[in-house]
Amino acid sequence: MKAKIKDLPPGVGVGKATSGRGKEYWRVRLGKRFTGGSVILKDFSKLEEARKWIFGDAQNEKATPGAIIDLKEKAGMVAFELSASQLHESAGALKELEKAGMTLTEAIQFAIRHAKPPAGILTVAQAIEEALAEKSRSKRPTYLADLGKRWRRFEHWLPPEKRKAINGITGLDVRKFLNECKLKPVGERNMLRNLSVLFTWAVNQHHMAENPCLGMTVEESTVKKSAVRILSLEESRKLLHFAATGFKIEAEKKERDWWREKFGAVSLTVSPMDMIPIITVGCFGGIRPEESARMTWDMVDFKRKHIDLPAEITKDGDRRIVDMPDNLIEWLLACRKDSGSLLPTNFRRKRWALCRAMDWAEWPDDILRHSYGSYHLAKHRNAALTAEQMGHKNARMLYAHYREVVKDADDITAYWNLLPSGTGEIVKFAA
Repeated sequence: MKAKIKDLPPGVGVGKATSGRGKEYWRVRLGKRFTGGSVILKDFSKLEEARKWIFGDAQNEKATPGAIIDLKEKAGMVAFELSASQLHESAGALKELEKAGMTLTEAIQFAIRHAKPPAGILTVAQAIEEALAEKSRSKRPTYLADLGKRWRRFEHWLPPEKRKAINGITGLDVRKFLNECKLKPVGERNMLRNLSVLFTWAVNQHHMAENPCLGMTVEESTVKKSAVRILSLEESRKLLHFAATGFKIEAEKKERDWWREKFGAVSLTVSPMDMIPIITVGCFGGIRPEESARMTWDMVDFKRKHIDLPAEITKDGDRRIVDMPDNLIEWLLACRKDSGSLLPTNFRRKRWALCRAMDWAEWPDDILRHSYGSYHLAKHRNAALTAEQMGHKNARMLYAHYREVVKDADDITAYWNLLPSGTGEIVKFAA
């Protein structure tokens, strides 16, 4: 039965049909004359739906540009090379792309670039191992260990499906990870920078199209920065006393189970002078903690009165010469070794014990280096000199953190006269 739809294009027919269950419907037939190829059939429950599919959404039954009519006008016969199911899928996809503000061509180009990287697909684990292997030729082991730790943390956070292909990771994945880490702005910025190193490697090796970290920012903290924590003169005496004479601490009864689990013992002993090299190169040399951990005794030049830090152990990768004040020379001579590391065995455990002996809840960040910067600047009144000794590129950080922190002239003089027992100011403290 012919449908009562006016002005049907040549090759297009509409008729009523009945299903095997007796349900009536309307079938639109696009013949070869219209498609230029295969016949296309499409069924509708209502005649009005069939009309709209053919002509669009015009108010009157006139052949104004619409769905099938419009498609043929814009795409020609090529539009009908698709099967009915492909055409239906394409129509749905186009609607979704319209919502996203993308064209079909843009979507296809994006998919090809991201789904089929030229160098092939790598899992996240493979990318991590290959990137670390390549960087091991030029980077320090400690830096590589930190990178690997951060990268694997991200890998373990990813859903299993996402781990299968690094090129499938998006900026949204990175942002969700950073949010769930709940890091402070500085920590989040460091994590973002380290993840970006991995993705930059993958892009350069043609395993992904773009770095998902690009353009991502970290909000600045609204919390006002407090002054850096430095040692008071009395704390300096106390710290040097414990490190020089040695000490033993024991767990309280309620802490013993925790101590056994953490240390395998209920008491800790720090031998005399064991911690002095690390403490004094920080207090009186301003050496960064990570630099002092890599220092060896051959870098201490007693004849020239300086510490020669090679480029491979410094933070910025530049060689640095640090002048040794007289009291630092005396401290290091008191525990001098011919070779080996300045870092004692079980350093972290001994530092924790020292922290407990000092009645600190935790070891203050960079307190030894901060103390050096403050007392050195207070003594010499030369920001450029202090910055050079500490390995800063300029004096900006000094003025931001250390300027006028120490004001008492007697404390300044006394700090640089703290010496081992028997010379100068004797370091004693009634613990």
